[in-house]
Amino acid sequence: MRNALLLFLGLAIGVAGTWLIRGSIPPVEGTPESRILSLENELRESRLRLAKIDPAQARPNTDFRHALSNGARAALEDLKAGRPVDMNNIFDALKPIMRDLSPIFDKMRRRDERRHFEAVAGELSRKYNLTPEQQASLKEWLKQRADANAALFQSVAFADGTRFEDLIKASRNLRPDDGIDSFMEGQLKSPDLETFRRDRLTQRAERVQQEADGKVQRLNNIVNLDNTQQDQVFSIMARSSRDFDPQMQLEGVSADSPPTSADSRNADIRNVLRPDQQATYDNWRAEQRTHSEQEAAEIGLKIPEGWDPIDADL
Repeated sequence: MRNALLLFLGLAIGVAGTWLIRGSIPPVEGTPESRILSLENELRESRLRLAKIDPAQARPNTDFRHALSNGARAALEDLKAGRPVDMNNIFDALKPIMRDLSPIFDKMRRRDERRHFEAVAGELSRKYNLTPEQQASLKEWLKQRADANAALFQSVAFADGTRFEDLIKASRNLRPDDGIDSFMEGQLKSPDLETFRRDRLTQRAERVQQEADGKVQRLNNIVNLDNTQQDQVFSIMARSSRDFDPQMQLEGVSADSPPTSADSRNADIRNVLRPDQQATYDNWRAEQRTHSEQEAAEIGLKIPEGWDPIDADL
């Protein structure tokens, strides 16, 4: 929890610093940034002239520095008063800056992704005998997928009303290989298609097993599960994973076991435990939440709503 909070603080400070530096150093004459700045100045002057004629034409909410200043001032006031700073307030203050700097981050993303696409296309070509045309199609699909993921992430990160925990969920849920199964299904033929299907199912099964094993071990350290309970909890953890597929051959999970939601997972776990274990488990969850709240309060923040200790740092 401490690492996540420090990471967010570092991001907030870095974005704010980048914005301040960007605003204090004029761009090189003749560059696209210089032309943009000139157009922004012209637009600002036009709005000021319009505001003198019709105040309804003025848009004071476009003052991003003012929004950040207000957010930072409110956070400092809370710190001075001994009140914990809500990360959602900081997030809201940073949204305009993040939105303004998104083109820079998008360029960095595209630069890094080009290398990743080359590696993915090379690996899949070697393993499944892709033709040069299929490799080109795969690279284009990866690019489109990455752009779609970036647009979806920005829609969550910059939308009015979204909270910090929504940003965390969005960053966890977006994966560059999501959807690649359907793309490859349209490219491959037997026997490469069957090989690809087996490989992908194995990859996802390994993710599920690693995630579930870690959570079972954490719970076992808390309530001392017997062998039967360990198998039952493993099944619950595995079936609540976003990568779970009933076709997976996982020990302790029957072939007809349906997926379960993360929201119902805690109730399912408690049903496996004896009454004394339930009390221990409930106490542990309460203690972990209190401890994490104290850690966050030490640096003046609050933990996100819906935070679950069984998932923490796994």
